[in-house]
Amino acid sequence: MEATSELIEKLSQLEIFSNLSEDESERNRLLTSVCEILEPVNYSAGDIIIKEGDLGDSLFILYKGSAQVRRKTPNEDQFAVANLTADQNVFFGEVALVDKDTRSASVYALDDCETLKLEGKAFKDLCDAEPILGYHVIFKISQRIAEALRRSNKDLMLLYEALIEEVHGQ
Repeated sequence: MEATSELIEKLSQLEIFSNLSEDESERNRLLTSVCEILEPVNYSAGDIIIKEGDLGDSLFILYKGSAQVRRKTPNEDQFAVANLTADQNVFFGEVALVDKDTRSASVYALDDCETLKLEGKAFKDLCDAEPILGYHVIFKISQRIAEALRRSNKDLMLLYEALIEEVHGQ
């Protein structure tokens, strides 16, 4: 994909690329190398961008449009987790850049969407050529995973405490 100033600006707004370099020309050089491996993928309203349970190997950047993250209950009912818009500078599926990932949620296009797909193997190859890029991106992914783990641990503790109260209350 051709690196344009608009695209480089969009990438620089994403958390995952936010700390590449203090030097603007170096940051732009690194982001230009990312642009070269991005694949534009368009979705129509109602299309599934990512399907829960599928094996994934790509990160998606929501470039234009809006999408909804949905999860399944144990009874296979779906519920909305979050609505996302391109102006929120969001991406999803980032764990796939580290390891092939079983998708933990589905992402549906709410309207016509333009996404930018970053395939895991292409990203790993780029990191071999640009290790500083890989370091910063993997660090950001690690921070997001750590935050998700902290939230999950907190939620599990709340559930455990509620279960204990229910058992002792009867």
